[in-house]
Amino acid sequence: MRTLLVPMTDPKGQDSVLKVAFSLVRTFSAHLTCLFIRPDPRAAIPFMGEGLTADAIQDLVDASDREGKARAARTYAVFEETRKKQDIPLGDGLGPEKTATVAWEESTGFIADRVGRAARLADLTVVPQPIDPNSEDSADLLNEVLFRSGRPLLLAPPNPSETIGSTILVAWNGRAECARTVAAALPFLHRAERIFLLTVGEEHPDRPSLEGLNLYLARQGISADILHRESDDKSVGETIRDTAETLGADLLVMGAFSHSRWREMIIGGVTRHAIHHAKIPVFMSH
Repeated sequence: MRTLLVPMTDPKGQDSVLKVAFSLVRTFSAHLTCLFIRPDPRAAIPFMGEGLTADAIQDLVDASDREGKARAARTYAVFEETRKKQDIPLGDGLGPEKTATVAWEESTGFIADRVGRAARLADLTVVPQPIDPNSEDSADLLNEVLFRSGRPLLLAPPNPSETIGSTILVAWNGRAECARTVAAALPFLHRAERIFLLTVGEEHPDRPSLEGLNLYLARQGISADILHRESDDKSVGETIRDTAETLGADLLVMGAFSHSRWREMIIGGVTRHAIHHAKIPVFMSH
């Protein structure tokens, strides 16, 4: 795991994300790009109405541009303060020795689109949790990274623990999304002190079993404990969350499930629960 990405979307919500990302950069001696996207003021011109004069439109564009630059400056200040505290140097990750480096980049355009493109060339993208269900930008960003980048995502909770990936819970149901996520999470699994493999309810007879997953990991030199849980009167998402808390897990690995409706991705119930309610970092892939 050599390249990480953090979309710098809001200076108020970046502390926990940066804490998690800098911790991972140090753990893996990786490179982190913190990407700030300024909305293009000209993109709003078609929606400003026919009643505005050219001068009025230009004034609005200029005001939007000034606000974008001011927000970038505030966000950069948070980034730089955290970087200095973490004592990680600026760089491009191309040095002869594998050392942790970080870089700040700015771009202009639609946030979700720009971040989605950048995520395709990152081993992992770290975003804040919970995702604001009322924010269109948050929903679009999650959709682009999780379902269209082809790369894994890590959700950073508001109050992350000091360790990430020491005790890992893998939620398994045998679907392709789970298999892809486990494969992407191998760098974490190889470093973990304890790993628990969890299935909730009855296993599907036509999908790879939990025992099969355990054997696959054993061939990778990874040992794990197997857990079977019934959901009883809880949802599957609640059962996974409660099991993680009971075990003291500091990382949850699970597939991201969705239903496609035309071009819109509708997030499945278990995935939605993890996105909004997980108390530990969640490693996801679709």
